[in-house]
Amino acid sequence: MAETELTWQEAQFKLTDTLTVEIGDLTLKQDDLIVLIGGNGSGKTSIARAFNKELLQIKGQSPQKLYPQLVSFESQMKLFEDDYNMRNSDATTQKEERGITPRDLLEGADTTFLNEVIKGMNLEKLLDTPIRILSGGEGRKVLLAKALCSRPNLLIFDTPFDALDVNTRQALKELIDEIHTRYRTPIILIVNRPEEIPGTITAMGIIQNGSISRLSTYEEIKYDPDASVLLGYAGMPDVTLPRTPAKFALLPLKDGPLVEIRNLNVTYQREIFNGLNFKVNPGEHWQIIGPNGAGKSTLLSFITGDNPLVYANDVTVFGYKRGSGESIWDIKKNLGVVSGALHLDYRVSAPAINVVLSGFYDSIGLYKQPGDDEISTARQWLQLAGMKNEEHQSFRTLSFGKQRMLLIIRALVKNPPLLILDEPLQGLDGYARALVRSFITYIMAHGRTSVLFVSHHEEDIPEGFTHRLQFIKNADGFDIQQRRL
Repeated sequence: MAETELTWQEAQFKLTDTLTVEIGDLTLKQDDLIVLIGGNGSGKTSIARAFNKELLQIKGQSPQKLYPQLVSFESQMKLFEDDYNMRNSDATTQKEERGITPRDLLEGADTTFLNEVIKGMNLEKLLDTPIRILSGGEGRKVLLAKALCSRPNLLIFDTPFDALDVNTRQALKELIDEIHTRYRTPIILIVNRPEEIPGTITAMGIIQNGSISRLSTYEEIKYDPDASVLLGYAGMPDVTLPRTPAKFALLPLKDGPLVEIRNLNVTYQREIFNGLNFKVNPGEHWQIIGPNGAGKSTLLSFITGDNPLVYANDVTVFGYKRGSGESIWDIKKNLGVVSGALHLDYRVSAPAINVVLSGFYDSIGLYKQPGDDEISTARQWLQLAGMKNEEHQSFRTLSFGKQRMLLIIRALVKNPPLLILDEPLQGLDGYARALVRSFITYIMAHGRTSVLFVSHHEEDIPEGFTHRLQFIKNADGFDIQQRRL
C-alpha cells in the first residue's frame, strides 16, 4: 500500500443542494477496523459513499492515494440491473443469454488470494451459476468476494451481514478479522446488530445527521444509550394497527387451504425440491428457516407465482390452481409480500405515501386515484412507522432502512389473508426491528391473516407462530422438515 495511514481532515461532502455529509477528522492505520452504527435515515449509506469517493468533496482534505471498495445493497442492485440489461439487449451470444456469473465477476483476480476467498466464502459450487438464480445471501457473498479480490487499500462494508445465514455470518466475521490483521487493509464496517461486531474492532462510532458524531473505543460506545437502541436492545412496543378501508375488505375465500403444493419438483444447477408437499391452512403461521441457497425464496416464488415453473407443477393458491386460467389479480389481491426481490424491483421515484397506497392496488407505483379513506389509512401507517415527515419524500432518496419500512407497511395496509415476509427486517435498526415485530405479532393475534416468515435471526421471529418448515443440510442437499410448534 502506498500510504501507511489514510487521513481525512475536516472532510465534508455534498449529498444534495441542501444536505452535506461529514467524515470530519479521521486517521486509519493499516490494521484498523472501525465499526459504525446509526439509525434508519441517519446517513450511514451516505457516509459509506463518501468514503468510497462517490460524493463531491467541498471542504477539507482526503487521502491522495485512496483505492476503496464498497459492498452495499445498492451495489447489489446495480449488479442485477447490469445483468438484466445484458440479457435483454439484442443478445446474440450464449454468454449474453446466460447472463453474469460469479466466475465472470472474479475474472482477473490474483489466483492465490482468489482461491482463499472462494474457499472462505464457500463459493466453489456457485461460480458458474447465473447471478439471477442466486439467493440474496449468495449474491451478497459474491459481491464480498469481488471486493476482496480487488485488493483495495480501504474496504467499506455497508451492513454486509444482512440476508446471510448463521454460518456465513460467522465466516464473514472471521474473514474481516483476517483482512485487516493478516492482509493489513483498513476496514469501515457499518452494522445493525451487536453480534455482527468482530472481536478485533479497534474503534467504534455513531452516525447522526450525516456525520460521525462520536468515535471512541467499543467499550465506551456500547454503553451509550443511543447505541443500545440502535444495536437492537429496544423493547417491543404495544401497537394497535389502523383499520383497512371498508372498500378493500376482501370477500371470503374458497373453502380449503390458502396454499397447497403437491409433489413439487425443481432442479436448477442442483435438485432443489424432490416431491415436496406443503400446505398452509387458514389460521396457520409458518416460520421458514434454513441456510442461504436452501430454497426458501424459491418456495415462496411458487406461492406468489413469480417462478415460471409454477405452471409445470401442482400449485393451488386461494383455491385457484395455477395455470388453470386464473387471473394474476385473483392471487395478488389476497397477498402481501416483502422480499429482497421486491425491493430490487421497486425502482419508481414515487413519494413515500404513494408507495404505501400502492399496497391497496398491488402495483409498483400508484396508477389509480386513491380516495380519502385510503389516504387517511396510509398516513396513519406512516405515523405509526415514524415516517410522518417523509410523506412527500421520494422513495429512491430514502435510506435503505426507510425504504424497507415503507415496503413492509405497503404489504400490511390492506390486511391480506396471506402475508409473505422474506427477510423483512433486513436493513432496519434495533428500534425499527422491534416495531415491525410488534406489527406482525398484533396481526397474528388479532387478524385473519396467515403469515409466512423467513429469517436467519432467531431473535427477529415474533411470537405467535404455529408451524415451522426447516431446511437441514445433508450430504447431497437439504432435508425438509415440517412440524407444528
